Amino acid sequence: MSNAGLLLERAEVVGELGRVAATREDALTLLGGAILAGVPGLDGARLPRFEGPAHDYFQKVAEIVEQGGGRAGVSALLAEASRLFPGKSGKGREAAFARESGARALPISIVPEEDLGDEQILAIVKASRGVAASLGRRAALDLVSREEGGLCVSFEGASEEEAETIVRSLRASIEPSMRVEVARESHAFRDYFLDPLQAEGPDGQRFVLDHVRASTRLVDVAQAILGAYEEAFWPMGKGEKALPVVDLRRPGERGARRLFSQQTLHDAGVRPFDLLEIHPERRAGSVNPFLLTESLAMVKNQILEFAGTHPGFEVQANALDVPTEYLVRFRAPGFAPGSPPRRVEEHEVLLVMPPDFPVKAPEAYFQREVFHPNVDAKTGLVCLGVLAESYRPGLHFGTVCQMLVDMASYRNYELREFYNPEAHAWAASSEGQAAIMAIGGRSRSELEGGAARRARSVRIERLSA
Repeated sequence: MSNAGLLLERAEVVGELGRVAATREDALTLLGGAILAGVPGLDGARLPRFEGPAHDYFQKVAEIVEQGGGRAGVSALLAEASRLFPGKSGKGREAAFARESGARALPISIVPEEDLGDEQILAIVKASRGVAASLGRRAALDLVSREEGGLCVSFEGASEEEAETIVRSLRASIEPSMRVEVARESHAFRDYFLDPLQAEGPDGQRFVLDHVRASTRLVDVAQAILGAYEEAFWPMGKGEKALPVVDLRRPGERGARRLFSQQTLHDAGVRPFDLLEIHPERRAGSVNPFLLTESLAMVKNQILEFAGTHPGFEVQANALDVPTEYLVRFRAPGFAPGSPPRRVEEHEVLLVMPPDFPVKAPEAYFQREVFHPNVDAKTGLVCLGVLAESYRPGLHFGTVCQMLVDMASYRNYELREFYNPEAHAWAASSEGQAAIMAIGGRSRSELEGGAARRARSVRIERLSA
């Protein structure tokens, strides 16, 4: 390859490394892992301190690696980044994750009692490699801690019986001037980051799980999300907060799967880009009458609050104190059956709270003719995730009211699942799309490729077992 070709290849690698390992801790994780993996060009090399933009830092690192290990060294460095950060790596993401999912090892944590510099952390990495070699094992770096500057080293092929020997050898090999705590980890696989990963609270609010480790237990994730809510929000049972449960929802797959909360994210099969739904556990049996009454009263207040702030949105209820049915009326541009579908402005929807509400989702029925893919043509029953598959106790009914208005005006509709085949075919056609856009509705491309709801960020700390 020509010099120009080598420079181009290096520039692409540097850009990818700077994006994947943008912080000092991530850069040290990557370089430490590369040293233990035997990446050509790193053994004995004097590496620069991490400072300034990550792109500039990895430009220097790539030049050092290329001088000592050529193209193979640069390629191996990129492969190690893909292994450690499978969710961030743009190349071979699925292959990297599949490779990690089956890896078993003996992880040892090395946590300093004081802040260590880059050179000291990499010295610990090299000491770990020496201990592994003395036992005829191979060491591999898992993660460098963001907060403490510590690290976790996995000894591949090592048995439980060798754990104490490895811990003693590491303590003896690390310079006495570096005060560290060395201990056996509770999991049995090479750790890695699961970014990007999101969680959803019981009210539909999404959270970003920042730098979450695969060895984190699901219960710790759930408790972190629970901590983001006010005390009064989460249901109580026998004087204590209801236990949180976790459901897994994966892009491209229908439905959700309940996870065992004591498992690690790795053991539960969680992958980058998955969504964890956190909500209160509901026990089998009848709904507590107090909970039902309290929930119905809350729904009433939320619907009346929405009506009070949205002129033209009218509400009638079947009781004064704790209604179980509401008839709502509102104006919104929409369509009724016809050839072609005719424009309508007036809508009526019946909202029904079932006997086992709030555990079971409410039901909604359009009372006037409406031509919509997610509304049954005969019964008027609404088919939409927020009222069915994605419903969680605690959903604000102002959100439900707005959803009904958005549905009627084709600001909210689903073409992948539908109740009315005729309306579905029309809404998906070029004629239907033109008519929808004419009333201010959203196009198919907007619905399928639009930006997701803005998520707020929450740090998830890996807690000790």
